[in-house]
Amino acid sequence: MSISTVFHDFCNSIKMVEDEVWQRRIAEITKKINKKYYDTNNDHDHRLLVGSVGRHTATNNVSDYDVLYILPWEVYHRFDKHSGNGQSDFLQEVKECIKERYPKTQIKADGQVIDVTFSDGLIEIVPGFENDDGSFQYADTNDGGKWRTTNPRPEKQKCTDDDNDTNGTFRDCCRMLRIWKNHNGFIFSGLLIDTLIDKCYADDTKLLNDKSYKEYPNILKQIFEFLSNQSEDQKYWHALGSNQQIGNHDDNKFIKNARKVFDKLDDIDLDNESDVIDTFSELFGYDFKKLVDDTVSNTTEDFASTYFTSIDIKGSFDIECTVSQNGFRIHNLKYYLSSGHKSIFKNRNLLFKVVHLNLPQDIAAKNLKYYWKIRNYGIEAEKARQLRGQIIKGSETHREETLYKSMNHYVECYVVADGIVVARKRIIVPIGEYENER
Repeated sequence: MSISTVFHDFCNSIKMVEDEVWQRRIAEITKKINKKYYDTNNDHDHRLLVGSVGRHTATNNVSDYDVLYILPWEVYHRFDKHSGNGQSDFLQEVKECIKERYPKTQIKADGQVIDVTFSDGLIEIVPGFENDDGSFQYADTNDGGKWRTTNPRPEKQKCTDDDNDTNGTFRDCCRMLRIWKNHNGFIFSGLLIDTLIDKCYADDTKLLNDKSYKEYPNILKQIFEFLSNQSEDQKYWHALGSNQQIGNHDDNKFIKNARKVFDKLDDIDLDNESDVIDTFSELFGYDFKKLVDDTVSNTTEDFASTYFTSIDIKGSFDIECTVSQNGFRIHNLKYYLSSGHKSIFKNRNLLFKVVHLNLPQDIAAKNLKYYWKIRNYGIEAEKARQLRGQIIKGSETHREETLYKSMNHYVECYVVADGIVVARKRIIVPIGEYENER
């Protein structure tokens, strides 16, 4: 399969398709809010889709819809006069309005949004008031309550302009970076992705203009180079279109990750189909690999992008692995690998544990679930029909035993909230014979 065909099929497969179920839910909420604040039964007026969905840079497995509802200013003045936290009272009133339509659905109003959580995702609602310049006032209940300003329309328009100017390449790149960060499990906000690709394009307008799919590997290489040259000390960026500040998340780890990718792409021949397909299969995971490897679709192995409702990385954690055997001192896996050992022996007991979990407060407060995937490699595991690769529900800890020789075994853990993977981590577990050890 040619490079052009692969990237054409990949970009079309990850493009978001409007979902009738979510459209109906948003319409029902719109109708309820319009009835209360405008005395109409209209199911589409006074709302604005924002976030990645609104900018049309979301991928096909999105399950987080951001909707801004525009309310009359008289409502603002009514709550602004409250002696206490009027912003909290305001969100609670809108929450109760929505709850009349979805009484059995989990609905929470806190911080700056109203979360309407369904079994397959959520709708984040921001009720606000439109200013004369097209921006919006919205409530922030933190620290006693305050009103903040947001301006999503110029961001939406800039994405549309960039995409029109590049004949669709801009949004293709935005979506591919989302697949990359979710597959590799690190924080990289959607607005920052769109903003940095816009800035990369502004620096070199020839980069994205009138490019064929065959050129996508070279385009991505230049984008990763641009990302890797960002300052790790930068505190914020100015969003495309609106110039609103986008904060530093997770110590800007996306920069180091981009640098690794750029180095990898710099080492291969981007005109060589085999090199390109192998490398981007590693970067993008199952969503890309299934297009070029028929055996992937037929395997019994589970893949996170199809097993879970969605993947939207919001936090991070580490996997601690301790190695034990009767009569021997327990050591961390890192101890063996950092002490010159190439691998660990067979017939050792392994305890994997989630540590240093770091999630946003609103997600950390949810009922988190933990899933594990054990993937074996090598002739021994294949002969024993123990290549495995199924995703299983578990807890913060998981036990295994070393049985089959291979330097490529791995264990992956997924932290899931409301059916969405919000953090993931992989650890390589090399297992060898005694002669592989020092």
